[in-house]
Amino acid sequence: MRSRPWLRALLFGAASCLCLCTLPGPAAGADDAAATPAPDAVEKAQSLFKKGAALYESKRYALALEQFRASYAAVPSPNSHLYIARCLADLGEHSEAYLEFDLVAAEAAARAKAEPRYAQTEQTAQLERDDLARKIALVTVTVAHPDAAASLAIAGKDVPRERWGKPFPVKPGKTEIVLRTRTTSIPQTLDLSAGEAKTVALDADQADPGGAGDGDPVLLDEGAGFPESEAPSRRAYLRPYAYAAGGVGVAGLAVFTVAGLMANSTYSDLVEACQGPCPIDRKDDVDAGKSQKTVANVGVVVGAIGLVAGTTLLVLSLTGGSAGEPQRTTASTQLLVGPGFAGLRGTF
Repeated sequence: MRSRPWLRALLFGAASCLCLCTLPGPAAGADDAAATPAPDAVEKAQSLFKKGAALYESKRYALALEQFRASYAAVPSPNSHLYIARCLADLGEHSEAYLEFDLVAAEAAARAKAEPRYAQTEQTAQLERDDLARKIALVTVTVAHPDAAASLAIAGKDVPRERWGKPFPVKPGKTEIVLRTRTTSIPQTLDLSAGEAKTVALDADQADPGGAGDGDPVLLDEGAGFPESEAPSRRAYLRPYAYAAGGVGVAGLAVFTVAGLMANSTYSDLVEACQGPCPIDRKDDVDAGKSQKTVANVGVVVGAIGLVAGTTLLVLSLTGGSAGEPQRTTASTQLLVGPGFAGLRGTF
């Protein structure tokens, strides 16, 4: 709607007439006196609205905003409220304007029950709000099991409880959501693009040590269900190193096994052939047996160290809790090397 100048001008003129011509008049009776503005307040509101309209038409939106706010303060009218939202939108305050259009629509709907002329204002506010949504992102946060102390902040702004579960406008980009309880908080970060809408489901019991809930906050696309998720460990980045070290350990033990078998075979052949000290012509075989034994010893050391390192890194990657959580599991490993064997002993 705001993209069509002629239609916008037509709406401007219509809303101006509505605001100037339909502000409440003097009280008709004693019962209406408290709810009906005084004649001087109506005159003041009309004067301020005229000034705001002139400034708005000349695109001096900041000054126009002051006049419309003063007019609304003198006599609350959905029409002057509509122009407050429009000024914010034209000033680039898109998130604030979206919320203001929402308030205008709700106010106009309530007034339209007794004053049908405000039904058009309600529809206009809704259309311009929805058109503005293409320039921002919308986040809907639902909170399960909130207590009286729970509070919600989106993009650094406190969200009143009546706004929970409803679309909340934010600037495109990274947006932080924080649900705070008596004991701690649950953070969630989103990366949103213009025109995108996301729903986030949070459970206040997750932040309460005595609560029944567990798991992380769940991010949902519009219309999606609630997928199950597991909290990743802070040390999950150690897992690839654990696998690599374990692979080195396995390779080392394989070398130890092969070289050990070869060394034993060479030794057996020499014992059987020499029946005592070997002659000089068997020196190459003796040297080969020594080399095979050395390779086997190096293999067992490398294999054992690799397995110890891999096991330790794997345990750490699995037991490292998320930020702020105490460690619940400890692990220790020991390398055992003896004549003819090598192994690990550990507790988990």
